[in-house]
Amino acid sequence: MNLLRNSIALGLAAVVPAGVFAQAVPPSDAAADLETVTVYARRLTPVTRVAAAVTVISEDSIDATLAADVKALVRYEPGLTVRSDPFRFGLDTFAVRGVGGNRVAVEVDGIPAAGGFAIGSFSDSGRSFVDLAFVERVEVLRGPASSLYGSDAIGGVVAMTTLAPHSLLGEGRGAVRAETGVDSADDGWHAAVIGASVLGPAQVLLGYVRREGSEADTAANVTPDPRDYASDSVLGRLVFATAPGGPLTFTAEGGRVRQDTAVNAFLGQPGRFVNTTELLGDDTAERFRLSLDQRLAGRAWFDGADWRLYWQGTDTQQDTFELRKAVAPRTPPLQIERDFHLEDRTLGVEFTAVREMTGASLQHGFVYGVEASQTRIEELRDGLQVNRDTGATTPTILGETFPLRDFPLTDITEIGVFVQDEIRAGESAWSWVPALRADYYRLDSDADEIYREDNPSAPAVGLDEFSIAPKLGLTYSFSGTLTGFFQYAHGFRSPPPEDVNIGLDLPLLNIRAVPNPELRPERSNGYELGLRWHGAALNLTASAYYNDYSDFIESKVNLGADPESGVILFQSQNIAEARIYGAELAATVRPPDGLRWLDGWSARLSAAWSRGDDLVRNVPLNSVDPASAVLALRYDAQSGRWGGELVTTAVDAKRDVDDSRVDLYETDGYVTLDLLAHLDLGRSFRVNAGLFNLTDADYIEWADVRGRTTADPLIPYYTRPGRSASVTLHWRF
Repeated sequence: MNLLRNSIALGLAAVVPAGVFAQAVPPSDAAADLETVTVYARRLTPVTRVAAAVTVISEDSIDATLAADVKALVRYEPGLTVRSDPFRFGLDTFAVRGVGGNRVAVEVDGIPAAGGFAIGSFSDSGRSFVDLAFVERVEVLRGPASSLYGSDAIGGVVAMTTLAPHSLLGEGRGAVRAETGVDSADDGWHAAVIGASVLGPAQVLLGYVRREGSEADTAANVTPDPRDYASDSVLGRLVFATAPGGPLTFTAEGGRVRQDTAVNAFLGQPGRFVNTTELLGDDTAERFRLSLDQRLAGRAWFDGADWRLYWQGTDTQQDTFELRKAVAPRTPPLQIERDFHLEDRTLGVEFTAVREMTGASLQHGFVYGVEASQTRIEELRDGLQVNRDTGATTPTILGETFPLRDFPLTDITEIGVFVQDEIRAGESAWSWVPALRADYYRLDSDADEIYREDNPSAPAVGLDEFSIAPKLGLTYSFSGTLTGFFQYAHGFRSPPPEDVNIGLDLPLLNIRAVPNPELRPERSNGYELGLRWHGAALNLTASAYYNDYSDFIESKVNLGADPESGVILFQSQNIAEARIYGAELAATVRPPDGLRWLDGWSARLSAAWSRGDDLVRNVPLNSVDPASAVLALRYDAQSGRWGGELVTTAVDAKRDVDDSRVDLYETDGYVTLDLLAHLDLGRSFRVNAGLFNLTDADYIEWADVRGRTTADPLIPYYTRPGRSASVTLHWRF
């Protein structure tokens, strides 16, 4: 903790003179003080009127930090993490203030991204996102946000916006953007080309990105598991600006990731892999999205509106090949093949409108809308075991007979209606932002023959839920530069199908999982209080928050032995009550006019501290990350053609750990130094370069290893890369 305190103190001394505060801005945004956000209120809203902590990551920031994936995207954002698996499954999804997984809503161009699913060591679909080369802007709303974004926003919202034709065209009629780059951390390279043109009454954009690489390096004295990956991503957008009613946009976007892995680290490990001599993974993930949306001009009952119709899907195919040596006298040498497939399809429609109304004493800024979606999820596992001595085959492996489903074919219907009003009273310093959302959630299960055969004692069940999520935000302007804000937000998350209908029946192990039709939505109540100083040279946001969670769903809770059959029963249940509280600080400073010797210099500081408690067992909540701080010193030449930034990241040790059941591994604190630079060579050519972990620090991130025991021999494999370099070349013409 002393390490972090010293780093924050040093940063405050360098960045924030006494009594001066400022809102944090992206390092490369010269006009960031004019930034507006949409994720908070589903409309363009100045930062000074936002009653919550919102992080905005611009396209320039993505380029400047050479972010190639979502983990690198939030590298310099304390309080935001992305978990990583070094063995096979790679990156997980975002965690916001200690809440992650499918509890954080992720949207791409306003369309919810599909959730992830994982079971055991051979199946993990993760979550698939658009390639960052296509992303123009990312906004993160920290904390519960169900009042506008519905289920899955109990932890927060990450909203990504992709490029539109006008982003490239400007005032021209044609433009092309291309880039290529390399990264020594995983011997990776990428190439992207994006073009836009005016074709008669329409604007068109087409883009393609290719990425290839291998296993990531590690600073530890271990050999990473061999891995080769390749991804292809495409984006197409057609805009008819003169369409009747308003601009009409058609978007087609998708991608495919293929990865081959030799999971050598597992070989010979105690437990299920003690006799394994070869373990190979062949994984493919595909995603597609088709959408039609229109921005409507004002009508009698709205000043502006957007409607959207979309169809999207994800397909995950993970094939595992395993060889096991003979174990005398009963077990022959075995060849085992496992297949996991998950398919997710969603058809949805959205409508959002805004309306400004001025009365005798009050001004109202309404946002209202409706969302509806229908999702079909199909999951299947298959397997075959071969006796390598005799060639005999069997579909039964460790008591499971394949093919099987872990939950039945599932249809999910979601309908949400929301309204928000920003109320201002003339010249009053106060503004109020009440909001309310009502959601209907229906889960229908189709127990086909495959599910019934594997789960004869677990009939599939359905679910109907209705949820209400209120929110109240308050802001008060103390002056033209200082604003205070407070927010209360209620969050909820509907029970996911894999928890409602867990399918598992292992007679060999005397284990059975049973459905739970009585599962209730997870709920939260979040409170946030903060100050924001918004000045020409100095900006700062400081906030404190308290989130209270109830009815969290814990999967496969051991219910003990069935008194009639003696079988050990497992069932997902609402048992967890938890709280997470903390504080965050984000600041940027630029020298005031008149200090010419400081022209071009700027600095930024961001820090986050949080604490989580499991209130049922009165122990720390392991999902919460340790305190961290980022301090950056930046210089941009007066010509604007070159510049650089030295970034220091300090992370505290993780010691408040729930190890009441098992002795868990605890991470040490660490400090890393990164150097970023950019150089413009003419109007159409730019170079971004980065040297990461300059001191070759040997460190492990808590998000990656939480839940692993102290005696786990695989811990060193989670060590992050040592010193590495990355370079990207950009052309625009």
